[in-house]
Amino acid sequence: MTEQAGTSSWLKRIRIFTGLLLMALAVGGAVMLATAGGMSSGTLASGRSVTAQSDSWKLDATYSGDTATIKTAGFNIEVTPDRLNVDRQRIAFIDSRAKSVGVKVKANEIIFHADGKWVATYRR
Repeated sequence: MTEQAGTSSWLKRIRIFTGLLLMALAVGGAVMLATAGGMSSGTLASGRSVTAQSDSWKLDATYSGDTATIKTAGFNIEVTPDRLNVDRQRIAFIDSRAKSVGVKVKANEIIFHADGKWVATYRR
């Protein structure tokens, strides 16, 4: 009788622990979904800094020479010395002397800034 009571108390402890673990995993998953998105920043050969923010789970940025290539949310964005391209289409010209370029992707919209000033908005 005593052995059976000891076994059932261990089973209760295991059930409580398992329940708490599952709740912690659910809360962690909810936090990850709520804070999904990414950010990347890099400096090009000319000294220009390029910063990309996206609400997508995947953000792939490559900084090579004087060009930044950003792949996120189904977009292929390219920042060249004097142009902003999305999916191989020119969206805007920028001053080649611009020291910083910002790219923000949110809800199928891309907003471009150069030296803190708005340059263009692209909507899909």
